[in-house]
Parts: sequence; C-alpha cells; structure tokens
Amino acid sequence: MFEIIKSVVSKIKNNEKEVHKEEVKALSSIVALLVEAASVDGNIGEEEKSHISLILRKQLNLEETEANSILQEAIIKSQDQIEIWSKTHDIRTEMDYEERLNIVELMWEIVLVDEVLDVFESQLMRRVAGLLFVSDFDSGSCKKRAIAKLQNTSKLKN
Repeated sequence: MFEIIKSVVSKIKNNEKEVHKEEVKALSSIVALLVEAASVDGNIGEEEKSHISLILRKQLNLEETEANSILQEAIIKSQDQIEIWSKTHDIRTEMDYEERLNIVELMWEIVLVDEVLDVFESQLMRRVAGLLFVSDFDSGSCKKRAIAKLQNTSKLKN
C-alpha cells in the first residue's frame, strides 16, 4: 500500500533530486485528511494522534520522530485550512481506486479510535468518500474493516 508515498519518503531520506511535486502533494494530502478526521469533532485527542503516528510509522516505515514531526506539521497547517477538495483532488489524480480505499479505511480508523462516531465525523466520511469517488458500499466495507482492526488492536493491548 502507498507505494508512491513510500517512494517519496525514500527519495527524501536519500536526498534524491527526482522527487516529484505531485507525489509530495499526495503524501501531504493523506496526512492532512487523517488530521481532518481526527479534528473534525472539535479536538485532536492523544489516542487519535498516537494512531496517526502509528499509521505513518507502519505504512511508510518512518522513525517515530519523523512521523511525529510530519504529524505536528500537518496539525499546524490544518488550523489555517478551510477546505478538503484540493487534498482529495491530489489523491484522486495520483492514486488508484484500491489506494483510495486504503485511505478511507485509515480515516475510518482515526474517527473510530476513540469509540465515538459523532455526526461531524459521519458527515466528513461521506464527503471524503464522495470526493475520492469511493462508493458508499465500499466506504461501508472500509468502516467494517477499520472496526475489526481496532478491535484486534485493543485485544492485543489487554
């Protein structure tokens, strides 16, 4: 998953000159959407921050400090942001349907990690799925997978 993004991260780490602007925008857009999912209910809880950091570390093979740095930068930028269309557009143009499904699933994980789904989070998920051209059925399947993943994670903690 996220092969384009892993490629960008690798190129940045190795100081390669051939990092495409579109790829960097896609990475930034994914993290921005995850932060939006975490903050749409009015605040970003520690559990949500922790889960986004975990996603960045596992999916992109980042060190904890790098993941936290990217997350903090996205949180700061999100305070000035008033729209998500441009972020979803960047993702739509750079990623195929399966990758977009993975992003929707990750967003479901973020909004559900605190075990509360409020009306703002539900609206955001419907809006983002539509903007990413993900069907309602597939978004529902992503939600179910996210719930199962979170339940398995909580069982491992206990």
